[in-house]
Amino acid sequence: MDFDLTGENSDYMFYSLLYCSVTIVFATAVLTKFLTNEIRFGFRSFLSLVTLFLGEPLCQFLVKGPHGVGTFALACMLVYWILPASRLPAKDKVVLITGCDSGFGFAIAQKLDSIGMKVLAGCLDQCGKGATKLKSSCSERLVVLKLDVTNHRDIENAKSYAQELLGEDGLWGLVNNAGISYFAETEMTSEEIFQKTINVNLFGTIRLTKAFLPFIRRSKGRIINMASFVARIPINGTSAYSVSKSAIVAFSDILRLEMKKWDVHVSIIEPLGFQTNNFNEQVLESRLQEIWDSLDEECQLVYGKRYLEDLYKSYKELLPKIPTDLSPVVQAVSGALLSKNPRERYPCSQGADILTSIYSILPIRLADKISKLVSVIPKNSRPVALEPSSHLVP
Repeated sequence: MDFDLTGENSDYMFYSLLYCSVTIVFATAVLTKFLTNEIRFGFRSFLSLVTLFLGEPLCQFLVKGPHGVGTFALACMLVYWILPASRLPAKDKVVLITGCDSGFGFAIAQKLDSIGMKVLAGCLDQCGKGATKLKSSCSERLVVLKLDVTNHRDIENAKSYAQELLGEDGLWGLVNNAGISYFAETEMTSEEIFQKTINVNLFGTIRLTKAFLPFIRRSKGRIINMASFVARIPINGTSAYSVSKSAIVAFSDILRLEMKKWDVHVSIIEPLGFQTNNFNEQVLESRLQEIWDSLDEECQLVYGKRYLEDLYKSYKELLPKIPTDLSPVVQAVSGALLSKNPRERYPCSQGADILTSIYSILPIRLADKISKLVSVIPKNSRPVALEPSSHLVP
């Protein structure tokens, strides 16, 4: 009798282990779809939860034995099979990407080409280092186009090329990635630099979107706009850049509502802290000097060059700590282009989604303190006019 009891316990443990294994595999597969926004709450997602929580006990106690495990595994497979497919096929879908000379645009173009998409890579310099490397490292499908997003002739030429290539077919995706950044407080940022930043980041996005919307509508495709973490959480010293990226978010939100009737999806990518061409030391030095030279004499006297240099020095000190792996942004763009249920926003940094969600519900005074904590301006740095020994009027 004792022997039989031991055997029953062994069988129970064995089948429990099998049920547990099936449950873990199924739960992981379904959870992955939830986390990547490939399924949303609805009948099919509800059915997967019912299978997960009720399927095992029902099969274990009603069917029992190997038939119970088999029935549960089959039910999990059937439920998973009716869930939406993870991705749309990438092969031969045409996508236009701006700002492919370096950084995000370069990495996105390489990735999308590698999965079979036809990439039109817009580069500021068609014969530059980035464009040349794209041509040599990618397939013959990839075409490099000269595309300055502030140049109407370049945009018209790109549009004409796309029309000839596509014929009656539509353009599946437009990735508005081209951008520039200057780091300075508002008073130290000249009107010309504001205009230059907004002209590239915001109006470049609007120009390309308006030019290629007819092609996108035709294919019921995707528009992906590159925004930034600073569009939702203001950071000192990013005035012109934050303004341009905040405007991109507003533009994208409005465009998303307008495009719903055409079945066109609009997504925003929100990177935080990635090392691109805007963050290399040579570019930072050049931008620092450009900002200083653009200031009038009074502003130079009140702030002093050291205050501006301290800001850029802090950015340079951050460079070794900033990730060079751009894959989170590349994966987000790929998901926005090919997911059957693309997200509206793709925060791209560890904890960025949680931080922006919390920040949006905080009282303004507390939110301002968080912004001050993430500021890159050194705490002991101050304008010349605020130095105790200064005789200047602030």
